[in-house]
Amino acid sequence: MAYYLGLDAGGTKTFCLIGDGNGEIKGFGRGGTGNYEGYGVEAAHQEIRRAVEGALESAGLQLKDISAVGMGVAGADIPDDYDMLEREIFGPIFGDIPRLLRNDSMGGLRGGTRDPYGVVIACGTGCVCAGVNRDGKEVRIGGISEDYGDKVSGSSIGIHGLKAVWRARDGVTGPTLLTDKFVARSGCADIEALFLEMYYGRITYSDLQPMAKLVFDAAWEGDAIACDTLEWGGRYLGQMVNAAIRQLGMERDSFDVVMAGSVFKGRSPVLVDALATVVHRECPEARLVMPIYEPVVGALLLGMELKCTVTDTVYAQLSDSLVAAEAAYDVRFKTE
Repeated sequence: MAYYLGLDAGGTKTFCLIGDGNGEIKGFGRGGTGNYEGYGVEAAHQEIRRAVEGALESAGLQLKDISAVGMGVAGADIPDDYDMLEREIFGPIFGDIPRLLRNDSMGGLRGGTRDPYGVVIACGTGCVCAGVNRDGKEVRIGGISEDYGDKVSGSSIGIHGLKAVWRARDGVTGPTLLTDKFVARSGCADIEALFLEMYYGRITYSDLQPMAKLVFDAAWEGDAIACDTLEWGGRYLGQMVNAAIRQLGMERDSFDVVMAGSVFKGRSPVLVDALATVVHRECPEARLVMPIYEPVVGALLLGMELKCTVTDTVYAQLSDSLVAAEAAYDVRFKTE
């Protein structure tokens, strides 16, 4: 029996999943942040190794038993990053085991849809879009920082909402439900008290998080200014998706656009509606979907596909096995 390993190394946690060629889950391990940009290469190396060793131990296997590895890694942005990660982390851990290293967005895409092709738009703390077409061509849009063009995230939506509060306070716009929501979140008596607390730095953006939720809640209640903010965000995310679609030549194809990240869990549908409108203008057969599985499952599938074809039978067995694995390892593999 061949065994495969999937690794999702993110900014807050690292998950490792081991399965066999039939789609049966055999082991799981976890570690802390696997993104070297946060705490350095050595710290990321240690947490990734901890997750891998934990998965091997729970599966009763050794590295020599692994046929291939799929990896989605936060911070893998440019070719130099890939070279460094191979040299400093994955070469020392995996040796000559065949492996596929990709940015973590690709793990999110492969886990998000049953198909080995499609587009993912991931938006939460940051934002990135990635895609792969039926021929295997890959593309990535954004995902580095606002300094390099990234525009929409949970943070930026929240900040836009707060700026709308200041404009309403000054009479530039009409009143907005966002005012009461931000005042309540702050614990201040009124908007003037909140203004002074923020002006003197006694209250910061961090104290008001998650600010994006306030915008979604206000939009759900019919606030026009909050809806305008979500439409702004959705339109830009749609433009990112369309950029990926055009570069992959998928304008006339039928495929999933996986919407991953906290922004897509907001109460109001306005952002997703705006995103869908922009995408469907250029690609009418694109299907906007929420992800099926967490990125570590996608990483496992990427590893399996280095050596075998994931048939419907294998995928069905994997789906069944993941249900039992969630209970065994006390972790969610199916997205909420």
